[in-house]
Amino acid sequence: MGLTIKPREMVKFLEANGYHFFRAKGGSHHIYSNGAHCVPIPIHGNRDFGEEFIRMILTETGISKADLLKYLRR
Repeated sequence: MGLTIKPREMVKFLEANGYHFFRAKGGSHHIYSNGAHCVPIPIHGNRDFGEEFIRMILTETGISKADLLKYLRR
């Protein structure tokens, strides 16, 4: 099975990389920003993000997968 991560853990990772909560879009999507770029993060209970979705978020933010793996191993 590939890499999965809980939404709350992804939020903590983004915050550790300079992103902060910007606003809520509807009831289940939170927007995080680093001041120059915004990325929506869907929060649907405790359902894990799959590897493909994680890759999409990392591409949008410009953060490497190696940084995520390093963060998760801490």
